[in-house]
Amino acid sequence: MIADLLEKTSTATTVRRLLPEPGTTRESFDDYLAAGGYAAASWARTSVELIDLVAASGLHGRGGAAFPTGRKLRAVAGQPGPRVVLINGAESEPASRKDHALLLTRPHLVIEGALLAARAVGSNDVILYVHDRALERAVDEARKELKRAGAKLPHWRTEVGPPGYVAGEASAAIQWINRRSAKPTFKPPRTHERGVAGRPTLVQNVETLANLPLIAREGAAWFRAVGSDDAPGTVLVTLSGAVRRPGVYEVATGTPLRAILDELGGGTPNGVQALLPGGYFAGWLPGAALREDLTLDPTSLRAAGADLGSAAITVIPDNVCGLWQAARLLRFFADESARQCGACTFGTAAMADALERVARGEARPDDLQRLHTYAERMLPGRGACGHLDGAAVAARTALGVFEDEIARHLRRGTCGRPEQIVLPGLEGKHGR
Repeated sequence: MIADLLEKTSTATTVRRLLPEPGTTRESFDDYLAAGGYAAASWARTSVELIDLVAASGLHGRGGAAFPTGRKLRAVAGQPGPRVVLINGAESEPASRKDHALLLTRPHLVIEGALLAARAVGSNDVILYVHDRALERAVDEARKELKRAGAKLPHWRTEVGPPGYVAGEASAAIQWINRRSAKPTFKPPRTHERGVAGRPTLVQNVETLANLPLIAREGAAWFRAVGSDDAPGTVLVTLSGAVRRPGVYEVATGTPLRAILDELGGGTPNGVQALLPGGYFAGWLPGAALREDLTLDPTSLRAAGADLGSAAITVIPDNVCGLWQAARLLRFFADESARQCGACTFGTAAMADALERVARGEARPDDLQRLHTYAERMLPGRGACGHLDGAAVAARTALGVFEDEIARHLRRGTCGRPEQIVLPGLEGKHGR
């Protein structure tokens, strides 16, 4: 049940803007109106005024790339011809459940965000792209309530895409909607230039769009009242792995990671060997990085060698083989490759093969050097999407974070700890 994913109580660490009150199954149309939803003042703004307001708020995309939302809106609005708004609700990141939680519990917030985005860019076509029909039903029910209230909506349709990691990438979603395989395409053209049916397309993830009604209603200064200077506002985090209370939480950007794990996650009973602070693309960090000055914002995490990504935080405890987690993650990248770019097809598999051999105590003489070569030479932008980039980051950071463990496996063939997988979505499917 989605209620099991959401925080049960508020603490000093949480900020409640996007998530519903504890115990809420799904916010009704009447409750959303009572809370200020679909406010007339928000809809009185022109396209230019809406875009200027979002730009002034400093909102960045919450899907992983963190591109400034105001700039993205302006880029699509500046294109000629009819335009499309695509709500990317696929959430293919296995460690993330935030967009899933929003679509099921606060569908009106997402719908209004999409409608405001359509108004900002001058679009009369909105498409919801999801992998889960339960999400489709939740949004359709909310839309029916809005129609019964007499609202005039743009043309809206839902597309249920195939499962798969790369199928959630923006250009892959557009490919599927255009009746092709859900695989990423090379750029240019960018989606804001040519997307659905060859038209300029705004692709935004669910959490990003959910912020738009709040910004339109409360203003840019209100949005900036919490969070860090370079990434204002709140962010939804999905906690998993070795924490007592896994789930979806809302915090201000700039909140210390240690506080998130202790106060929201309930602590880490078996210690922290390593963690992924931003999903599978964001890179590994050692447990020793959890100092008080390490905070949940792009600047702090990049300085530590990782990234914010989708803010999906997975904790690896001290009592499992950390190297096996890293090897399984590389195997995930190899298995999920679209296999349309040679460097990705062969590079991800080669890295996974080499690290698995090291973890099993079956390393070849050149495996460690091979890993370093691939991790350092796989430069960003070599493929149609960022899949290979993510695999290279996972390999490069693993070589540093698990350096001592690699040495033990090379000397003794094992570290003596069990090969128990704690990474979400990799249990069994990508296990030995």
